[in-house]
Formats: sequence, structure tokens, C-alpha cells
Amino acid sequence: MPAAYEVVIFGATGFTGKFVADYFATAVREQRPALRWALVGRDRAKLQQMADALAAEHRIAAPPILVASSDDATSVDAAVGQARVVLSTAGPFAKMGTPVVDACVRLGVHYVDINGETGWHRSIIDRYDAAARQKGVVLVPSCGFDSIPSDLGAAWVAGALASKFGVPARRVSCYVALRGNFSGGTVSSGIMSEETHGTTLSDPFLLGGKRPCCSTPRAEDADVQTAAFDEMVGSWTAPFGMATINTRIVRRSVGLLEEAQPGRAAAAAFARDFGYIERALAPAEAVAVKMARSMSVPAAKRRQLVEQGRLPKPGNGPTAEQRAKAWFRFLFVAEAADASKKVVGSVSGGDPGYVETAKMVAEAAVMLATTPLAELSPLAARGGLLTPTTAFGARLRERLHDTGILFEQLDGLPPMAPASKL
Repeated sequence: MPAAYEVVIFGATGFTGKFVADYFATAVREQRPALRWALVGRDRAKLQQMADALAAEHRIAAPPILVASSDDATSVDAAVGQARVVLSTAGPFAKMGTPVVDACVRLGVHYVDINGETGWHRSIIDRYDAAARQKGVVLVPSCGFDSIPSDLGAAWVAGALASKFGVPARRVSCYVALRGNFSGGTVSSGIMSEETHGTTLSDPFLLGGKRPCCSTPRAEDADVQTAAFDEMVGSWTAPFGMATINTRIVRRSVGLLEEAQPGRAAAAAFARDFGYIERALAPAEAVAVKMARSMSVPAAKRRQLVEQGRLPKPGNGPTAEQRAKAWFRFLFVAEAADASKKVVGSVSGGDPGYVETAKMVAEAAVMLATTPLAELSPLAARGGLLTPTTAFGARLRERLHDTGILFEQLDGLPPMAPASKL
């Protein structure tokens, strides 16, 4: 019996969920008017108010609503059981996500989310990956700003290097410039993740992908923690706040490709001693040092700042004016063992945390709901807990490029101007 809805949006009334719902009411509806989707949340009145507002603003029929709460398994099952794909923005995921994933695996429903909680991510790999493979269920966490630009971007430039020079990428270095603000939900998720999982989050291979070349951890795989001048790009750099998420996703992608497709083109783009690292660009040494210091603020202090109103509380986030001025650009440099062989690429877009995240996760969900798994990728056809690269690959990258998240190969390194869009 076909599902009642191709996609249901869990957490639709949350700060990010509202952007996802709006994207479905506009871009998705325009591209796929027959696609059936519904809003899911805990509060019926808020859901109805949102559905009515979408209908009035966009002159559409009000989307259906489904009431479900993560602490009520019966309601979660009822909502999940009506979907082909669950799209979840409901965090913190360590608190609210597991019952939804559990229902998806039991009921044979695919799943995507925007989570950046690598400790929780590890726990659902351990608990659900094997069962999802057995049932052919595809689970793809981290389909927002963390970590689609990093994951699709790294695989793209590595593949371009292999295609151009006939050799695999020894390393991909990513340099990030952005302007944007975080919501209270993002802040809360980060605090809870650190408090729950502690030092395990520092494991560079927390999500898998350990290199077959090396029995012990390498210094090059450790997270960037200090300010430094980078000779390759001629700029000061600092730790990037999302690198501890993105690097784990990229490494998992490489590991999954090698596990499932040894010798095939996608896996062969990465050398056995492949390394991936991310850094933030800074306009001056003093700024880089300040950025590095901010990364060391412990969870307890951040929680205090939330209570004092100096960091946003859940439900709050950047204003429309702030979002309109926001942007991001990731610069990727793929190098062979012979470092003279390089490929440079850029991934860029608008407001990263909300407008573009909504676009990324919505397009991933629609693709998963409407495309036969065998056409997406060999790993999608197998099922299990995947990454954006291993589930969707070039198909999603090309789709996002068409929507305005630009993947552009460059002739060389551009002049560094980290305070601007490069």
C-alpha cells in the first residue's frame, strides 16, 4: 500500500522547520505539484496556525498536519507510518531523534535530518545501521549546512583530481569564509552533545573511515585548535566551529565507499593515506587568535551565556535582515601525492544555517522519496546509515547547483579576502 505522503516534516514549527516548510510550499510545490507532504509537530494549534499561514501566504491548500511527540511512541509510529521519507529538524537529536529513527527502521521508512550531533550520530550507527541494511531503509543524517557542502564538496574535488590526472587525492583541504548567525536550537544541541559525549567527540574517526595505511592516529587528522598562517592560501586561519562535525562525515563517506565499492571510481578517488581537514579563514592574526579562543569555551559556560541572554535560546534565531546579509563559501583544494597536481573548487550560497539548510535537506528528502534507490547510488540500494555523498552523490550536487548553491571549479587559488566572499 503506498504511503499517504512522500515526505513528512518532523519539527515543522521549530525555527529551522519553518524554513523547510516554506521551501516545500514554494520551490518543491512548483517543481513537483503532485508531491504529497505533511507537517509534524507536538502542538496541534501551532501546526494548524502554521499550515493556515502557509496557505494564505502562498495561496495554496493548507498542508495536512500530524501530531506526534518523541515521548509518545504511538504518535511517532502513526506519523512515520504514513510517510515514504521522514525529514527531521527536531533537535536536540540526542533528546528527540532516536524514537523517530527507531520507528523509521521498524516501519521501513527512509530518513534524512539536519543533525550535527556526532555523538548521537555514532549511537544510531551502532543501534540501527545493520537493521536498516536488512530492511533496505536509507538513513541519511547531516543533510544541512552540516555537512552537505563539506561532504559533497570534498568528494567532488577528489573525483575531479582523479579524472584530470589519473591519480587519487592524497588530501583535501577546505577553507571556510562565512557570515551568519546561529539559532538557539543549534546552540542547545551543541551544549547537550558536549555534555553527553564529552571527550569522545574529539575522535577524528568517531563515525568511521579510519585510514587503512595507519594503525595509529596521525597528527594531520587532529582537529585544528590554533591560529596559523597558511602558506598555500596566503591567509591567517583559525579553527572552524563545524569542522568537528564535517570532517567526521567526510571520513565516514570515504570509509563507506571503500568498504562497499573497492576499486570503483568513487572509492578510487581517495588515496589509502587520504586526509581531510577544515579551517576558517581570518582577515588578520589577531582575529584568528580570537576565533581560536572562542572555540575553547566549555559547554557549562555556553549554557550560562544562554541563561544570561547573551546566546540565543531555543526557538530564537537570526532575523530576516540578518539572514538576507548572510552567505558562505567553502574553498576546496585537492592535492595528489605529488602536490603539484591540484584541483580547486568552491561551494557557495546564501544564509547557511537556515535558508540554505532548508533547501539542502528538502532536496535530499525529495530525491530520496522520488528516485529509485538503485539510481541514487549502490550504497543507497543496499540501505543503512549513509552520508550525503554515499546516498546521493553527484545527483544531489547537480540539483543543489541548479537551486543556487554553486559548485564551481576554479582555475587556481583566488586572492584571499576572508572578510568578503573570496
